Amino acid sequence: MKTKPYNIKRLLSRAYFRYYNVISLNKNLLISGFVGLTFSIIVSHFLVDQAVDSIVNSALTVTVGFIAYKTIFALLFHNDNKKNYTKRRSGRYNFRLLKHIWIRILLVSSVFDSINNITRFILMIQLLNSNYSAIESTTVSSAIASLISYLSINLVVKYTHLYYLKK
Repeated sequence: MKTKPYNIKRLLSRAYFRYYNVISLNKNLLISGFVGLTFSIIVSHFLVDQAVDSIVNSALTVTVGFIAYKTIFALLFHNDNKKNYTKRRSGRYNFRLLKHIWIRILLVSSVFDSINNITRFILMIQLLNSNYSAIESTTVSSAIASLISYLSINLVVKYTHLYYLKK
């Protein structure tokens, strides 16, 4: 039996709309993660030229990357989700719902951030001490930490029902 292209398109469309919020969250995490990685690479490269200890280099690199990532993520998340907590007729924010959404996203993202930053910090120290360049150690540690973090945040989002709030 042949499947019609229309059925596949409809199936993909349903899946997209069903998981739109999770897809949007992952998109925001990826974009902000790339921005954080870029800042981390720049800082790490600069600090290696200054002959800074690997622990200090790792700590500053992770901190700067985290600040850049969090700033971009907050802006992207707000932009994608403001329709969920804006009253339709008046255009004002529903602060009760906004508070619930931000508390949940802060709890979920704290799991992501903890796993990501601790893993990056430890891996980066090990790679810098193993004579990898600053750019290589930053990139490899960020990639491994991100894979573990994305897996964990998607599991947490699934089991905490982050996006199933009643208005």
